[in-house]
Amino acid sequence: MIIVSEDAKRIVHAVARAALPEGQSLRLERTTNNGGTKEKVVMLIEEATEGDEAVEHEGEPLLYVSRKVSAAYDGCVVDLEQTPKGAVLSIGPPLAGRNSRT
Repeated sequence: MIIVSEDAKRIVHAVARAALPEGQSLRLERTTNNGGTKEKVVMLIEEATEGDEAVEHEGEPLLYVSRKVSAAYDGCVVDLEQTPKGAVLSIGPPLAGRNSRT
């Protein structure tokens, strides 16, 4: 199971309220670049898929995590991180601390 920090939940909740069309959800999914050599986790706006893991905020589904992401990042933390370019969501080991997640 992936853990989503309270800071990350608050920002995802704000984005979802402002941008999601009816019937759509935010999902974390794995994807590869065009050459298929580098995999990354992306957040998509689409319908939840069977087998997705729901992350709740204030008793409501906030974000869905695909099976692939859940399996690959089991026990990791999604957190809000401040960078020179602004705030970003990062994912990494729980004990790594901020600024060390990808």
